Amino acid sequence: MPRRLFLLLSPLFFFAQTAEGATGIVVRLITGGETVESPVVATLTNADGTAHTATLVDNGEPPDVNPGDHHYSGSTMLEGESFTVSLSLGDATEEVGEVSWPTDVTARDLVITRYEGIVTLETGAGSNDMPAGQPTANGEAAPASGAEGMAPPTEGGTMARAPAVSFPDDSAASSPGEDSTLYVIGGVLLLILAAVAFLWFRPQDETEPSSARFTGSDQAHRMPEPGLLGDGTPSMTDGACVWHVDAADTDDFVGLLLGSMAAHHRVLVVSPGTAALPLVAGGPVFKMKNPRPSHVSQTLDSLARAPGLPFSIFIRATEMNPQTISEYCETLPQDAGTAILVNAEHTGPETSVRVSRESDGWSIVSGTTTVRLTMNNWGMSTAVTGTAET
Repeated sequence: MPRRLFLLLSPLFFFAQTAEGATGIVVRLITGGETVESPVVATLTNADGTAHTATLVDNGEPPDVNPGDHHYSGSTMLEGESFTVSLSLGDATEEVGEVSWPTDVTARDLVITRYEGIVTLETGAGSNDMPAGQPTANGEAAPASGAEGMAPPTEGGTMARAPAVSFPDDSAASSPGEDSTLYVIGGVLLLILAAVAFLWFRPQDETEPSSARFTGSDQAHRMPEPGLLGDGTPSMTDGACVWHVDAADTDDFVGLLLGSMAAHHRVLVVSPGTAALPLVAGGPVFKMKNPRPSHVSQTLDSLARAPGLPFSIFIRATEMNPQTISEYCETLPQDAGTAILVNAEHTGPETSVRVSRESDGWSIVSGTTTVRLTMNNWGMSTAVTGTAET
């Protein structure tokens, strides 16, 4: 009888140990707008040679968030701490790097960024309050103990991870005399800071001699620039503008628009995909390696610190979805002129113009105005022909 009981309980003990050692992981692939071959499979091989595969999809089902945004997501279970990561796109498989997590992390995240052949890996850790063996999923919050008063996640969003909390050590409590000394020092420093601020911002006395007076921005305003392609066309001071052009005429119009921007501005270009950019004089012209809107904004701030012409932004959005285009318009600074080139119709608050090819040039409809650009031996001439028909 004891032998039978031992044989019955041994498999249960073995599987319990195996389940306890497994942890969940959410794997995401970000392509920056590039289309990849299917199926998309991420394989994590541990030090023992055991391969764990996760099929990544872009269908909006958890753990994926938005369908069609070129962000592929999937989840699986892991055993181990260190892994070799391989990525399969269709029939092609490549090893992209190695990652590791601490042993006590029970919910893991892996973000694979692949753009123009460059692959980067970023690891993260979910809430450790989740039981082992349960992967975190986007849009599904893990229960956190002791998180009283925390707001629930919004629909379609992700529960924010709980910040690290430290508690005071009773054995290292400071004496009341030390606390009062710190308060006195802090009060003196605040008084000194207030005195310096008062002297710095004190209005200048009109009776004091001053050979040069400061002219603030409230006494001057910036004049608008002329139209980018002539009278009647949008200018770089109008903010973001969407240019609609047919797919067959995209390459020719990109050269015309980019050359006009580079004539009087430095240009930051966002052009995901394999389409080649024409070389134009002026600028200079910079091309983004990573098309994320947040990275574009950070790069623009960094480049703008160097002296030179004002910056403008050119985005070739012929392969982007409307959500990504709207994210660019919301993230990029309003004072930087932005030209967004699309083939499909885009609805939004941004200024929109329609470009069409003609036998001797181009026709541009901006609002109720039609502008014709005629190419001749001396260059390009612009003529406003009148009000466009509704």
